[in-house]
Order: sequence, then C-alpha cells, then structure tokens
Amino acid sequence: MMLGTRDVFPYWECAECGCLSLSAPPADMSAYYPSDYYSLQTRSVSLLRALRDFLYLSPAGFLVNWRRRTDLDAIRRAHLTKRQTLLDVGCGGGSLLADLRELGYKARGIDPFVSSDVYDRCGLRVERKTLAEVTESFDVVLFRHSLEHMPIDTLKIARARVKPGGVCVVCIPVVGWAWQNYSTDWSQLDAPRHLFLHSRKSFEMLAAKSGFRVENVVFDSNEFQFWASESYRHDIPLSQAVRPSPAQVRAMRRSAASLNRREQGDTAQFYLRPVEHA
Repeated sequence: MMLGTRDVFPYWECAECGCLSLSAPPADMSAYYPSDYYSLQTRSVSLLRALRDFLYLSPAGFLVNWRRRTDLDAIRRAHLTKRQTLLDVGCGGGSLLADLRELGYKARGIDPFVSSDVYDRCGLRVERKTLAEVTESFDVVLFRHSLEHMPIDTLKIARARVKPGGVCVVCIPVVGWAWQNYSTDWSQLDAPRHLFLHSRKSFEMLAAKSGFRVENVVFDSNEFQFWASESYRHDIPLSQAVRPSPAQVRAMRRSAASLNRREQGDTAQFYLRPVEHA
C-alpha cells in the first residue's frame, strides 16, 4: 500500500513469540525499491541544519528538542564520539550520515539497493554492498529501520562487526497496539519489504541467539501509525493519503506518547551489547 500496487503477501504469526514473518518473499525485491523510494534519496546539508544538529548532539541539546530527531536521539544514546567509528546498515542514500560527517564523525554506510556508491565532500559515504561483505569492525553498528528488510541471520553477522565494548543499535517496527487494532492495515507491515516484524519478546530472543544482550529499549512511535493505517483501512495508498492537520498531529503525538509509555508503540530502539564469550 505504500506504492499502491495492492499486491497481497501472506505472513506467519508465531503463537509463541508474536513475530510476523513473510512466508513467501518475492524472488526479485528490486521492484519494491524504486528509484524514488524515500530512503534512497540524497540531499545536501545546509549550514543551518548543521548548526541545529551540532546543538542537538551537544549538552545544549535541550535548546532544539522541540524538533525531535529520533535518529539523532539514537546517536545520543549510543554515546558516539568523534574518535569512534559508526556503520549505518541499510542506510539508503545516507541522510543521517551526511549530517554526522559534516560534524566530523567517522560515519559511513552500506546499502545493496543504492544504484551506485555515494560520495560526498568527505569521501565515500555509502557503499553498495551487504553486511556480509563488510570485513571491518565498528564501535557502533546501526540499523535504522532497515533490519526488518533483511534476512533473519543478519543480526548474528552484525555481532561479528561490533568491536569489544561497542554497541549495536536497532530501530525497528514492533508488534503491539497498532497491529492489534489495525491488523493487516497496519502501516508498518509494509509488505513485502518488511520480512520480519518483531514483538519485544521475539526480538529479545533473536538478540540472545545472535550473541547480544539487550541493554536498553526505548519506544519512539509517532503519529504515522494512526493516519497512515487509517488511510490503508480506507484503501488509500500512502502516496494519496491526506496528511493530518497540525492540530491532528499534536493529538496523535500525545496518543503515541501514551502508547510509548506503556511500551505499546509500534516502533522502538533496542541497544545491544555483545556478549563476550568466556
């Protein structure tokens, strides 16, 4: 429904852990990642944006908290410093990377769906490759709404790419109130791009099997779960959906904040530490 094709894809729902998994992924996924797919777009970083990002990541971040950036919130919580290295996995054109690199961070990304490698004035920003093709290790490995697009063994591969003492940050959709309320009209199903949609329980099981322990979980859902899912419920694709008014957005964000406090929001950030083997 994001692209409005209305193709139908079956999912399995695990009765034990609540995970949803696509039962028959298309052999060729490229048709579902067109050139205008939102994450594949690139942009330049303005001086004003760079200043705002600098403030957001500084001790004075409270001055710009009115404009929430869940991506920069993840960087804050990971305690990334400019001496450390970050790999953004499945980053598309690398918009977050562009912001971080302008501020002097050692950040780069990978994505197999970009048409070619992406460069900026700092050099190579995004490589067209998969995580299995990466040989280096990093202080922070970030999956920002990308892990759900990848095979189930990807998190285990990530464990080998995190330096000792490093952190893996995974921002994903989470099965909760929105799935229970909207069922197959839930906007975060995003079939067939989302291969797996985890509950908190199923993701914590996967993290443990992949060699991680969950250090922290932050639910960060927003108004998208309401207005996009309501559009799908009325058979309106995302491209044709009417965006909510500012007043409606404020009301939806209050509802999302309430769900987040109850750990029922439909997106969350998981902070994982490698389990060191004895």
